[in-house]
Amino acid sequence: MEIVIPENTKKEIRIEEDKDIDLIIGENSEIKIIDTSKSNVNVNVKENAKVIYVTIKKDSSDSNKKAIVGKNGVMNWIECCIGDNVNASVKTELNGEGSETKTMSVIFGDKDNMLNIKNEVVHAASKSKSNMLTRVVLNDRARAVYNGLVRVNPNSFGCEGYQKKETILLSEDARIEAVPNLEIENNDVKCSHGATISQIDDEKLFYLMSRGINEKDAKKAIVEGFFDPILSIVDENLRDEIKEQISQRLGDI
Repeated sequence: MEIVIPENTKKEIRIEEDKDIDLIIGENSEIKIIDTSKSNVNVNVKENAKVIYVTIKKDSSDSNKKAIVGKNGVMNWIECCIGDNVNASVKTELNGEGSETKTMSVIFGDKDNMLNIKNEVVHAASKSKSNMLTRVVLNDRARAVYNGLVRVNPNSFGCEGYQKKETILLSEDARIEAVPNLEIENNDVKCSHGATISQIDDEKLFYLMSRGINEKDAKKAIVEGFFDPILSIVDENLRDEIKEQISQRLGDI
């Protein structure tokens, strides 16, 4: 199914049906997309257009999303993967000079679930910028594999690309494999990547419990706070919905 958004349009779109979709976003438009489906999606962002694409995955499913971004266009992804056995892939091609993208992911896994997450950005034009921030919380015997790639092509100069992945393991049996990669084919760039793995901060936990909060609620508060830098970007109703889903999944941690 093809959806064409005319130039100079400001609107919100909701995707709920499980159909593959081609989205064409006209020049100078500002579009917010809320996707709760199992669709595969291609987005073509025309010159000076701005898109915020929020995905909420609450069940087992595979999804592939791709965007091509024109001159001075902006494509921002917010991926919330809180379902069972999720396979999610997001690829963004920055084809226009001055184009930008952010990929911000909230990932929660529990039980024996397996999550495969792939984020990729290709800098195919000069002065393009990308930023990936992924925050993962795993409980029980959950497993996650994260692959992040920032590629800068030979003739793409003055580009900036960053990726950061942070994980909290709530269980000794939870596992994460994080593979952040950079493929840089010229020297006129600013790029970096990093990954951290930790457990609940004992000092934060002690502080909250010293204020009369029981251990279970204190741990939930820390997890919610860990996700807040990403969830704060979405509107209040969506943020509350996602937090409630995570809270239910956390159970008696």
